[in-house]
Amino acid sequence: MPTLTLTVSYDGSDPEITQALARMVSALGNDAAANGDAQTIVQPSTTFDKIATRFAGHVSRTPRLLAVMKVWLRSNGNIPLAELVKASGVRNQHDYSGIGSALTRNMKKAGGTNHWYDGHELAKDEWVYEIADELIEPLTRAFKL
Repeated sequence: MPTLTLTVSYDGSDPEITQALARMVSALGNDAAANGDAQTIVQPSTTFDKIATRFAGHVSRTPRLLAVMKVWLRSNGNIPLAELVKASGVRNQHDYSGIGSALTRNMKKAGGTNHWYDGHELAKDEWVYEIADELIEPLTRAFKL
């Protein structure tokens, strides 16, 4: 099978280039499937799969973290903060910060980045949290959802 090697130089942050490359790989796979092109095989990034698997292993040891990740992934990685707080079992939104920082510490231990999710304020005190696009599918597989 022929091999294509690309060298990429870019201006921007690592999460930005990672997201762009993930979208390109996904688009190639979708085009090949739509055209019935059996010669074109695009595999998901093994790096994201490895990170997701290690992250799931760390998170699975803590019931609260596991509950939060399952609820978050079942909503396709896009969920209101209030639902994350509820899933975590903490009393209020302020207490959820410990859960969020624990998830990020585990993502870093797994080889991921601090910026694996993003929060957007929809209205005053109403936030939605979104997992980075390139991690949603690998995390969903790693958590067996």
